[in-house]
Amino acid sequence: MTAYVRPPITRQVFHDADGAPFEYGGRWDHLDGPPEDTYSVDSHPERFAPLVDVADALVQHLAATYAVTVEDVDLRGVDLTPHAADTPAVPVLAGVRDVGTDAVRAVRVTPVSDDAAPLTLVANSYPGVVVRAGVLHEDRFPSCGCDACDDTAEGAAEGLEDLVLGVARGLFSEGVRGPRYRFGESWVRYRLEGPDGRWESGEGQQRLARTVADAAQRRLASLPGGRWQPWPVLD
Repeated sequence: MTAYVRPPITRQVFHDADGAPFEYGGRWDHLDGPPEDTYSVDSHPERFAPLVDVADALVQHLAATYAVTVEDVDLRGVDLTPHAADTPAVPVLAGVRDVGTDAVRAVRVTPVSDDAAPLTLVANSYPGVVVRAGVLHEDRFPSCGCDACDDTAEGAAEGLEDLVLGVARGLFSEGVRGPRYRFGESWVRYRLEGPDGRWESGEGQQRLARTVADAAQRRLASLPGGRWQPWPVLD
């Protein structure tokens, strides 16, 4: 199996309003918390540009390692205004909820095994990457780029890699229950295990049509404990 290698991320130094140099990550460690005026302020979103290269490297790794089909679509020039998960602007975006008008590219990677979770990666001009895994789970990298959160490209890249590689290794599971009525809130959960034994999970409400929730429940019921299986490796 080909080993994944992260593309180099160059050290990034920025300057504050007073001209003093700083780096993101640990910026507020000497304080009780971020200053109030740093919330909802994205001073340097360009620091996340390397995430697009990381996403490209991940797709190349998946295509070289596993038995998959890859669909790659340039979204520049596509009208994304009417997009919805069940009425996608282009077929590759089917099921993806978090698609803004700033999306520039979408790649869907589908393993040949029905019991292995598909992945869709959507790059946007923020810059950042949205990932849809399995039937319902979505995550955004970075999760937040504001100055208060102090996120780094390296930290976001690690989260992106953990999700994509974890799905391919069969370390990802999902669950859903509800809604009781035709359209309403469902409880959706996921669990992602790490190669070192650590794991992360989440659960929350998601507004889904009853038909969508029922289809997801049937699909996940066919998997042991809702756990997607490892992707088949190329011979």
